[in-house]
Amino acid sequence: MYLPVILVLAAILAAMLFMSLRISVEFTAKSSGVTYTIKGSIFKYISIMEVKSGTGRKRRHEEKSGKRREKILDLVRVAIDRKNGKIFHIEKLSLSGTFTTMDAAADSILYGTFLILWQFILILLSANFKLEHQNYSFYPDFHNNRNELIFRLILRVVIFKALLLIIKYYLDSKTKINNS
Repeated sequence: MYLPVILVLAAILAAMLFMSLRISVEFTAKSSGVTYTIKGSIFKYISIMEVKSGTGRKRRHEEKSGKRREKILDLVRVAIDRKNGKIFHIEKLSLSGTFTTMDAAADSILYGTFLILWQFILILLSANFKLEHQNYSFYPDFHNNRNELIFRLILRVVIFKALLLIIKYYLDSKTKINNS
């Protein structure tokens, strides 16, 4: 009698473990100001959290959040160092907009420099992450005096792989403490 219920719950749990968690970051800098948006979602459509510029809450316990932040950054660093199957996927990386310095020669030199930096960043990211789609359309604007920068990043991780990484990191840290 309880077996179908248990099987359905087990199937739902297994499906949840293989879902992908997406973190989307958008940074926009215009002459009117700088804005950012950070979104977390499961699949593409189920939103978990969203933080926009100017709406973030101040934290009261900075010491605890600082320690948590250090642990999370250590975990990400370990994952990148070990390249655990490149569990972090950069689904989309995009830089677009226009810039001008009112000097065509300086704009051209800056464009070439930005393009070289973009290629260098892509090489570094593809060595440590799975890089799926990238787009660069940050061009000089020779006709208008308009500066605008739009940076988009969508980072994806499969929840099961992230849990395995956390468990492995936890066990490694416990064995180091016991061996000391």
